[in-house]
Amino acid sequence: MTGKGVCWTTRNLDEGKRKKILEERLASLCKKAYELSILCDVKVSIISFTPGETDNFTWPSLTEANKIVTNYLACPEKQRQYKLVEHEVYLQSIVNDREKEITELEKMAEEKEMENLFNQLAEGRKRFDEFDVCDIKGLLNLFNDKRAKLDQMEIQLSGNVGNEIGANDNNAGEENDGHPN
Repeated sequence: MTGKGVCWTTRNLDEGKRKKILEERLASLCKKAYELSILCDVKVSIISFTPGETDNFTWPSLTEANKIVTNYLACPEKQRQYKLVEHEVYLQSIVNDREKEITELEKMAEEKEMENLFNQLAEGRKRFDEFDVCDIKGLLNLFNDKRAKLDQMEIQLSGNVGNEIGANDNNAGEENDGHPN
C-alpha cells in the first residue's frame, strides 16, 4: 500500500496491526466511494476479501453490492467494453501529456547544461578539447541558435534604423530646433 509518498508494507507486521491498517484504509476508501457516488451520480460498491478468511467486506451492504454487480453484468458486453476503452483513451491522453512535459523538461535541462558548458568555455574554466562528442554537438546547436537570434536582431535593428532614416528624410531641408511644428 502507498500513502502520501510513503511505501507501506504490512507483510512484516503482526496480524492485529495488519487488520487495523486494513480497517482504516477500507474506512477511508468507503468515504471516497461515497463522495464519488454523490458527486458523479454513479453506483459504487466495494467488495474486499482476504484469501483464507471467511469474513468478506462489502460496502454499502452485501445486498446493494450484489445489485450493482448484477446490473453491471446485465449490461451488454459491447457497452462494458466501450466504457473500458473510454477510460483507456483518457488515461493514454494523460500519459501522452506527461511524456510531452517530460520531453520539454529534458530539452530545457539540456539547453541549461549547454549554456553552462558555453559559459565555462567562454570564461576559460574549460578547454574545447575537454568536451566529449555529445557536448560538442550540443554546443554547436547552441552556437547556431545564438547566431540565428543575433541575425534576427540585426535584421530588426537594420529595419528600425532604416525607418528612422526614412522618417528623418521626410524632414529634409527643414530646420529642427527641437520643438514640434
